[in-house]
Amino acid sequence: MSKQQASGGKTVARQLIPLAAAAILATASSAPQAQQLLAPDAIVGGYSQSFLSAQMAQWEFALPADINPLLDTTGAHSALGDHGSYFFLASTFSQDPVVRNVTVRTDQTLVFSPVSILFWADAVVNTEADMRTHAAYALGDVSNLSVTLDGAPALLPNGTSSLSQFLQSSPLFPLSLPAGGIVETLFGYPPGVYPAVTLGYTYAMTGLTAGQHQLRFTSTNLSTGPYAGGPPVSYDVTYNITAVPEASTWAMMGLGMLAIGAGALRRRRG
Repeated sequence: MSKQQASGGKTVARQLIPLAAAAILATASSAPQAQQLLAPDAIVGGYSQSFLSAQMAQWEFALPADINPLLDTTGAHSALGDHGSYFFLASTFSQDPVVRNVTVRTDQTLVFSPVSILFWADAVVNTEADMRTHAAYALGDVSNLSVTLDGAPALLPNGTSSLSQFLQSSPLFPLSLPAGGIVETLFGYPPGVYPAVTLGYTYAMTGLTAGQHQLRFTSTNLSTGPYAGGPPVSYDVTYNITAVPEASTWAMMGLGMLAIGAGALRRRRG
């Protein structure tokens, strides 16, 4: 075998890797799947989902307007939701449907909230009990809750029969509103650190197969109590998701494709 033949054999093997990987991704994305939500009390990345609902609110409200995920209409800043073992998919301020593109890893848990109220202390409402009461008034009556993946409703875990059972009330936490954040920029509220709570519907979904998926979540809420009288507020958010294997999976896939390539090359020589 000449040096040129050896070099050519390696080229064939290298070419087989991306082609085979693309075929695997295409097969995975075309296969229908029924995706299950995690139970509301399931631990995600070492945290309760009620804690993550507070962490997600802090993340959303700490970022400046030009890169804020709540204001993002395309997904250009969706990568900011990557928190390692879990990935935050932000909701929106807009009542028009929002479609975003995002890339996640197949080993990440997706955490998202169709509707959630963040309430922090002020001069009038400043006890934890009062904040929780006012958060409940602001959330009000919720309807039109839906979570679909690839056009099919997400499966409910054992012990739940409705998406309304996923209501999460966060622990009391110190909310940091930075200078230049959206609360100051859009609403003129002074930066600082305030006691706060969240109340809303938070969902967690794990194990998306590699490939293309579409996750959509919706909600409508009508505030009550001192916040009654306004129109209902509806949100409709769609994420076009590209799920990619984690690095170790790609490495193992690459070794497998190298083996296939070497085998094909041997058969070609024979």
